[in-house]
Amino acid sequence: MAHPTPDSLALIALGEDVESDTLRHVGECRACFAEIEALQQVVAVGRSLGPEDRLTAPDQRVWSQVVEHLHEGRTTTHTAVGLLEPPSSAPAPQAPVAVISGSTDELAGRRRPVRRRRATLAVAAVTALVVGVTGGYFLKGLVEPAVEVSARTQLNALPRWSGANGTAAIEDSGDGERTLVVNMDLPPSMRVDGTLEVWLSDTRAQDMVAMGTMTSSTTVRFPVPASMDLATHPIVDVSLEPAGDSDPAHSDVSVVRGRLNV
Repeated sequence: MAHPTPDSLALIALGEDVESDTLRHVGECRACFAEIEALQQVVAVGRSLGPEDRLTAPDQRVWSQVVEHLHEGRTTTHTAVGLLEPPSSAPAPQAPVAVISGSTDELAGRRRPVRRRRATLAVAAVTALVVGVTGGYFLKGLVEPAVEVSARTQLNALPRWSGANGTAAIEDSGDGERTLVVNMDLPPSMRVDGTLEVWLSDTRAQDMVAMGTMTSSTTVRFPVPASMDLATHPIVDVSLEPAGDSDPAHSDVSVVRGRLNV
């Protein structure tokens, strides 16, 4: 018979019922046997997770090695698992699949009714994960890098700008990249004649680094230079730069300000 579909292999890995012919094939086909073993490892990990667990992205070197292996032809690109041919010289597995009890003949004799159902989310997730890797479908970005907020502050209005407020935070991706996220909200009645500019400053406002511009009532993101020490530049300042002002220095007109807890 033809190789079972990826959904059928995933169902076996999950301990679900499948046709006896499918079980017989799996017990004799080394390729399908190996696929189910891989799927079972994924299932075991998934079932061991608790509410406190969270996905984290692997090191960038892992993705690089996967791409390198794909380009070297170590996997079969664009080949579905269900179409992989077992090696003709390879002996049949001596033991049944872990989730299947009994010999191949016994399994073939069991004519349990198959419960027809839609593929569950777990089946889809397991199949996509394993088929995607072994079949050569490299889904870059499937797991987003874990982001941690390493510092934050409330942005408070200076006297002239009563009613304005905002927040600022530093997001750390864990691979050395940091991002300054600034949110600001101005009352509708407050007129802004010029450009709002975001700065990181030392506590004496003597060394101020311009991060970029923003508009009122919006959220913006700025990459933080790797060379910047936030411990010496913990102040987030949003200033009003007058329209037509060509001077790159701070205008001395701060709208909101706050200190990051670094």
